[in-house]
Amino acid sequence: MNTTNTPSRAAYLCGSSYWCAQGQGSRPFGLPETLFLPPAFRTAHGLGQQRELPYFAAFPAAPATLAQLCGWIEAQIRQAATAAGWDADNLAGIPVFIGSTSYVMSDREAAPAASPEEEHYTLCEIAGYLKIRLRSPNVFSFATSCTAAAQALLAAARSIGNGLAERAIVVGIESFNRLTFEHFQAMGLLETEPGRLPFLDAGGLVLGEAASALVLSAQPHRDYACRLHGFTAQTDHLNLTASSVEPLHSLLAECLCRAGMAAPDLCGVKTHGSGGLSDEVEMQVRRQIWPHTPALLFKPYTGHTLGASAAVETALLHAALQQGRLPPLPVSSSDFPLPTLHGQPLPNGSYLNYFLGFGGSHCAWVLDWQG
Repeated sequence: MNTTNTPSRAAYLCGSSYWCAQGQGSRPFGLPETLFLPPAFRTAHGLGQQRELPYFAAFPAAPATLAQLCGWIEAQIRQAATAAGWDADNLAGIPVFIGSTSYVMSDREAAPAASPEEEHYTLCEIAGYLKIRLRSPNVFSFATSCTAAAQALLAAARSIGNGLAERAIVVGIESFNRLTFEHFQAMGLLETEPGRLPFLDAGGLVLGEAASALVLSAQPHRDYACRLHGFTAQTDHLNLTASSVEPLHSLLAECLCRAGMAAPDLCGVKTHGSGGLSDEVEMQVRRQIWPHTPALLFKPYTGHTLGASAAVETALLHAALQQGRLPPLPVSSSDFPLPTLHGQPLPNGSYLNYFLGFGGSHCAWVLDWQG
């Protein structure tokens, strides 16, 4: 599927679903009565020491099996399709774009093979399941670290924009696995205390798991218009393991240019905000481009869901826009350094979203909301 041409048609987000540490769609994100659910704890065993670390768990099983993962993903897809007003039992032929960093790693840990000859794990096992269940020959798997679902969404939107599809489905999935958890801990990247905020006092990343689905169409939803445009993807050519000021500035400026907008036109900016080394870089770029534009943060609610981040955070933003407001930040702080829209109504207008990934893979787009 060639998606390199400049899209000529609009792509609209028409439905979404999520399952994260804050629950599922039955706990609408944004309502005052939907109380914040704090992270659980998982034990790291690396370097010969046991340590309890905060982790935003969502799923009832750890490690999850392949059958469980596939069932959860299919359920999210059908829920999102229903929310869009589609026939959730007839999704045949609609292309599916999957983003993840874990894929079936948890299944491998749940039932390790008896010998190397029995190993059969690939990036395509979930895709193969969805091809059969949804009767869709075009299911694509993306693995670009923390921007996997973001790259999946870009490809899905471009397939619509280029006239290759009328509808598309985007999936983000990340499940707890010890390889990822211990790897991040061994590098000293994980937060040790819950309740700290990115850009303020975070000491590292809090990881999380989630499953989410987004359904896109060339036509808007019958009740609202949620247009996605200004799609931009660039590689940080200065630093492959952390973000750099110049490439991030270039990404965001190019996104605004492609969207035909200036920074003052934005209602808000969905930050990456992981609590890691990129926070300071984001702050520097923010001061250069939009020092007064309110920020939106989602990782304080979900943790960093790695390859699923773009899908679940877009689904939460979509849910909050439908509810008309963002919940307050989980931790109140009078000295938080950014203006935000948390605890406030979300107006109609444009919201820039950007996502940063290990390996220098960065993505951004603008979401226009008219409810």
